Amino acid sequence: MPREFNPCKLQKIPDSTMASAPNWKLESYLAQKLGCADLKIIREWRNTEGWSMETFSLGLSYRKNGKSVEQDIILRREPAAGLLEPYDASIEFRVLDALQHSGIALARTYWYEPDPSVFERPFYVMEKVEGDVHFLTRENDPDYRLIPDDRERASLAADFIENLVRIHTCDWRAAGLDFLGDPGPGRGSALSQVEYWEQVIERAGYRRKPIVSLAVNWLKHNAPHNECVRLVHGDYRTGNYIHRNGRIRAVLDWEMVHLGDPHEDLVYVLGGLWRSPAPTNWVSHLMPEDEFLDKYQEKSGIHVDRQKLDYYQILNDLKAVGITSTAAHAFATGKNLDLRPGVFAFLIDMFYYSLAKYLGKQLRVSQ
Repeated sequence: MPREFNPCKLQKIPDSTMASAPNWKLESYLAQKLGCADLKIIREWRNTEGWSMETFSLGLSYRKNGKSVEQDIILRREPAAGLLEPYDASIEFRVLDALQHSGIALARTYWYEPDPSVFERPFYVMEKVEGDVHFLTRENDPDYRLIPDDRERASLAADFIENLVRIHTCDWRAAGLDFLGDPGPGRGSALSQVEYWEQVIERAGYRRKPIVSLAVNWLKHNAPHNECVRLVHGDYRTGNYIHRNGRIRAVLDWEMVHLGDPHEDLVYVLGGLWRSPAPTNWVSHLMPEDEFLDKYQEKSGIHVDRQKLDYYQILNDLKAVGITSTAAHAFATGKNLDLRPGVFAFLIDMFYYSLAKYLGKQLRVSQ
């Protein structure tokens, strides 16, 4: 089914640590799934890189077929509230599970569990992929290089494009991803996203400004046609993949996955937040913008329409207002006591400024 907006109930999160649910119940669940005995969680770590789903790294020890085994896994759990409400871990799990043989770099999926009695809220379990995740910071030093080795950067850039192309060109119907909601050919790809994020901002109700209505009206009136619906990741950038030795080993953070127009992902990749500092200004710290777009077109066979990029830039800023407003509201109302969502309150005006900047540019062009 298409992703629908439903307001989360007001509730405070406990400590959001492994201590917030009895280990023995989770251990019993994992032992049953693995078909093993004497299972113990011997290592546990709450990953702090992601700002959305709660991610736990767990080290397991157990006996199976008369042998002692140690295994590391990743558990991804829905938060009680956060920046991408409403949460539904089953969507992310089903997409990852369906794409296991697509050629996209992914962690292996194991199990999805909807029963909140096991670990407080629904979650899914997947393979722990060894490697590193780039941590993006706002650097103004022109000599700063997130990836200082040129050969490693070039290799990652090639993998970055290849995985995005595979996402956009996968046969989502054959993979059984129609449950995401096919917007159909025409203007549905754009309009469905405009309407969704309009609802997100309305529900958050946090420091909403009149320009939202102006932007929504412009986006609805100028929604472009999209004749070939494709799988859209929704959050594709450096920082959302695991890498090692110059290769991308797993694409992460599929919470915003949906069916729509690939230009939405392209604009997100081009976003200023993910660029290296001037003078390079590389997209996702990997390559110049023209190189990225040229190689993407060459490998995907998808024509990049500059007018669509301009349109989706405005939609992307509207989305950013929705995300930051939701996160700030969750923190301000006590629904999420993690300090990180509170930081988003300081970012809202930055996205309002960007929204006004790009919308104003389009309004001047149309005069």
